[in-house]
Amino acid sequence: MFDLIASVPAWFYSLVPSYGFAVGMLTITVMVVVTPLTLKSTRSMLQMQRLQPELKAIQAEYKEDRQKMNEQLMAFYQENGINPLGGCLPILVQLPVFLVLFRVVQGITQRVSSFGEQSGWSMGRIGAGGMSEVSPLSATERPFDPENLPIDSEMYIDLVGKGMEFADRPTEMLSLGLDLSRSAQNSLSDGIIGSLPYLGLIVIVLISSLYQQRQIRGRNTGAQVNPQQEMIMKILPFMLPVFSFTMPTALVIYFVVSNLYRIGQQGYITRSLYRGEDSLGEQARKSREASLSAKQSGNVRGGGRVTPKKDQPTPKRGEAAAKGGKASKGSKAQSSKANGKNRSTGSGAGRTGKAPSRHHGSGGRTTDPGSPQHKKRKR
Repeated sequence: MFDLIASVPAWFYSLVPSYGFAVGMLTITVMVVVTPLTLKSTRSMLQMQRLQPELKAIQAEYKEDRQKMNEQLMAFYQENGINPLGGCLPILVQLPVFLVLFRVVQGITQRVSSFGEQSGWSMGRIGAGGMSEVSPLSATERPFDPENLPIDSEMYIDLVGKGMEFADRPTEMLSLGLDLSRSAQNSLSDGIIGSLPYLGLIVIVLISSLYQQRQIRGRNTGAQVNPQQEMIMKILPFMLPVFSFTMPTALVIYFVVSNLYRIGQQGYITRSLYRGEDSLGEQARKSREASLSAKQSGNVRGGGRVTPKKDQPTPKRGEAAAKGGKASKGSKAQSSKANGKNRSTGSGAGRTGKAPSRHHGSGGRTTDPGSPQHKKRKR
């Protein structure tokens, strides 16, 4: 895998002898290859969101029978042509590809680190000009020893200086005035002016990362996002420039090109999958809004009693009022007659009629001397 991917920039370098062009075209090639997986992942995710209410209904209906629930869910997936792993599987496939790409680009900038070769270079310098000219080899003075590149490719030969003495081999990977083997951190030793091109690339990485995040968040308005995922999305655009500050500029070019490509890719996804009334994105948004509205109004399965708004009758009261409007008037008349009869007979204030009636002249309510209330007062 490493050798196969490394042969791509070697081929582009044979067309245009530029290290920056070779790294950029390698990045674009890999991004184009994995684009169908990205589109498939996005479609599967939107399809799952669109059918989320039906999925929740199946889960609620068979929540007591786990096996039956799984059978119904699989039948539902097959009926609608959904792969439940379709949203994450393409991403998992892409991850090792990008890790390999990262490692290949990093390997191209690898330098000699063998102590024996460094000692031989130092001894050659001693013999040529004496001890005064000998100094320890720094990270930017060691010749290149790229990994995975075909040894007969022009890119490999130009990097290692095939046929040259060890002391005369190239120590810079120049492209557009930049040494792609150096990091922005190392470039600060040349002063602020000399490090501006390297720092400018890191600024481009930051701006493009933030813009790409804005694209994704802008079209997923109202979608529920995992808190951990939300935190990662906020931190990642700032972490990438931090990593870029200490990495070789060739990797920074990889970040810049991949971010710019993803911005164009996300623009295409937005136009093709999120625009229009019949688009998957619009259907998923409507499904989310319907689910949220049903949840807020209490009309979801398994929900409790719905409390009516203020000054609105409950359903039972409304039904009673609709069915027995006339009967209520008669009931009031009968109730009035019954109350008048009770007052005339002096049956008392209680429903049982056992309590004595109130006498206007007694100044208060009287109780039977043998009643429990009377004994309680007496105590």
